[in-house]
Amino acid sequence: MSFLGVLHRISPAVAKAARAVHTLLVKRGLWHSQQRGEPAGREGEPLPWITFPAMDYLAQLDFSQAGILEYGAGGSSLWWAARARHVISVESDPCWAERVRSRAPENLRVIGPLSGTDYVSALLEPGEKFEVIVVDGKQREACALAALDHLAEGGLLVLDNADWYPQICASLRQRGMLEVDFHGFGPVNDYTWTTSIFVRASCAVPHRGQTWVPSTHGNFVHAS
Repeated sequence: MSFLGVLHRISPAVAKAARAVHTLLVKRGLWHSQQRGEPAGREGEPLPWITFPAMDYLAQLDFSQAGILEYGAGGSSLWWAARARHVISVESDPCWAERVRSRAPENLRVIGPLSGTDYVSALLEPGEKFEVIVVDGKQREACALAALDHLAEGGLLVLDNADWYPQICASLRQRGMLEVDFHGFGPVNDYTWTTSIFVRASCAVPHRGQTWVPSTHGNFVHAS
């Protein structure tokens, strides 16, 4: 009998609490990422520094034909590059820019370090459109509003730490975007926060039909 099985016989409530901790720290890789000090899964794979619920939702979608514009390079750049047609990331910190650039596959381009208006507008060519825009770096309000005109009609905009930036959320809603909030734990941090995804009514990112993996998510799926 497993340790949790023995613990369940002694105290079902304590066993459930222990299973919850094990799911978050081990299966979701939170302990591993806290030790490394950067987002990573249980096997050391790079992850975006967003909430687990937002990450789980995005992982269900098919971005194989998508172009990604990202403000703030990091593990997220590598995560997106493994899923998308191409990724362009702009970074303000020279160490992070070089670190990601040294690990970048062919479909990932890292620009930077940049600051000020160069940071905001470096990737915004007239008429260019992206299926996904990620705002998770410096000058978030300026980046979100400037990049919105470059979001493909059926695409989505990801804003991390949305609970810190209610004014950005309000501005995007006023511009006709629908807000979907994903609140919860994520890599590295010991607190919960919010990653919000903004879409237009015409959002058309295809779904992969992926099933939930118990070894990662800790869920129990009963066949009907």
